[in-house]
Amino acid sequence: MESTTVELPNELTQLLYRDNPWWISEPAPALPPNRRWLFEPTLRKLKDGLAPVTVLRGPRQVGKTILQRQIIQHLLDVEGVHPKRIFRVQFDELPLLRSISEPLLVLCYWFEEQVLGKTFNQAKRDGEQAYLFLDEVQNLADWAPQVKHLVDHHDVRVLLTGSSALRIERGRDSLAGRISTLEMGTLTLREIARLRGFGEI
Repeated sequence: MESTTVELPNELTQLLYRDNPWWISEPAPALPPNRRWLFEPTLRKLKDGLAPVTVLRGPRQVGKTILQRQIIQHLLDVEGVHPKRIFRVQFDELPLLRSISEPLLVLCYWFEEQVLGKTFNQAKRDGEQAYLFLDEVQNLADWAPQVKHLVDHHDVRVLLTGSSALRIERGRDSLAGRISTLEMGTLTLREIARLRGFGEI
């Protein structure tokens, strides 16, 4: 493998390790045991969908980030995915990215070199599919062209979440044929009943 070509500020690197504790065998934050109804459809599309990018769209505070973390936990604990094949970035918590040109691509290439240890395409050929979880990606000005470039040239599966319907919608045109979109709303009556202990309805 060639020498490292992507370098990040130390502070940003520390934040990425903090937000991906499974890389260093540290526990992630505790998650609620209940799962939204979209858990299974989202997991299926992420792993086996025709489109390499699954977009989970919905307003804030409906559980998109929790669902994303639950899927990561499932991949690690149930399916045995190696921790270094999973990369999560929460873009509304990284102001340091404003000084980086094409930050989404830079972060993904840093992950490829520093954590995955091989190219995304080689990982796929080796049966070690890499998974990228990009949370609140609409906070990046040019997120859609960067995602397009990523999936056009690299064999990777992406779960992307966003709470701004307008900004996410603006990126759909350039990603035609590459994304599958799921809408997450407020709790359904069935989910409320389950949370209250009333059983399935």
